[in-house]
Amino acid sequence: MFKKICILSMLLIGVSVFSQNLKCKKFKTGTFIIPGDSIVPTSTLKRSGKEQIESLKDNDDMILDINWIDDCNYVLKISSKVDPSKIGKTEKMIDDNGGLKIEMLKTLKDTLYFRAKATINGNEYPIDGIQIKASEDY
Repeated sequence: MFKKICILSMLLIGVSVFSQNLKCKKFKTGTFIIPGDSIVPTSTLKRSGKEQIESLKDNDDMILDINWIDDCNYVLKISSKVDPSKIGKTEKMIDDNGGLKIEMLKTLKDTLYFRAKATINGNEYPIDGIQIKASEDY
C-alpha cells in the first residue's frame, strides 16, 4: 500500500511540474514586439481577434488574416487588403501552402514563446521566437 501511495504521489508531482499552464488568451489581442538580431530587424505586431498588422520599419506594414485553430494555435495568411505588388515571392509561396502556422509554446508574464512553421516547396521550416506584449490596445 505504501508503495502505491509513493508511486501515485510521484506521478501527481510529475504531472504538476511538467504541465504547461498556457495563458494564450492574453496574447490574442494587443501590441507586441518581436526582438530582432543581426539578421532580422525588430518588428511590431498589432493583433486583434481576426487581423494582425506587422511592421518591420516605417510604412512597411503587412496585413494578415488570423484563423484561430484554438486558443493557442493560429494560421496567418496575407489579407486581401494587401497590394499584390508588395507581396514577395517567398511570402506568396508560404501563403499558397496554407499560410504561416503559429503554435504558442509557453507564456511567461508578458512574453509568449512561439514556433512558426512555413511550408516552402514541400519542406516545412520551423522558426522559434518570442513576442513581448507591449500594450493591451488594438
